[in-house]
Amino acid sequence: MKTYRTLAVAAAAWLAAASAQAAYSLPAATVITGQVSGATTTLLGLDHGFADEPGSNTTALAVADLEFLTGDAAVAIDFFSDGQVQVWNNSGATSLTGSYSFNFRLAGIGLPIASFALLDLSGINGGSVSVKLLGPDSISLTLNNLSFTSEFGSFTTQLTVNAVPEPASLALVAAGVGLLALRRRARA
Repeated sequence: MKTYRTLAVAAAAWLAAASAQAAYSLPAATVITGQVSGATTTLLGLDHGFADEPGSNTTALAVADLEFLTGDAAVAIDFFSDGQVQVWNNSGATSLTGSYSFNFRLAGIGLPIASFALLDLSGINGGSVSVKLLGPDSISLTLNNLSFTSEFGSFTTQLTVNAVPEPASLALVAAGVGLLALRRRARA
């Protein structure tokens, strides 16, 4: 009987670790609304053909396309379904002078954003980038006087959404708990 308990506890621990590491994709229905302040006050979205018109700061996640350009076309922002956010220097020069502060709200993700962090800054020579989780569906990204390693250079950030365990994992946990209950019942 001790073996059943040990197996059930081991299975539960393995499942908890597996679900914590499970990859979560942003759903195709994710709608992203952005705001920018700094060198430009306009953020132009793909759904509006990057045209400066009402509502152009809102666009749906586009797996194969970039989602936003600043009104001065100096910064391009691309969201990916795996939670990566790539920021491109679109100015045509190796430096991006000034400060840009972006706030993004992601609607339709279904789960809260757990973290937002810098992932790969190898394309940057100088300046500063900061990221911040603002809430369960909102992130902030600030760029200050960036110098890139090449024209049209980029860097990558990563947002992580809390993962939901797969149904098979939940079934396995339930089976382990059921075994424990049967064992207790057999003792009584």
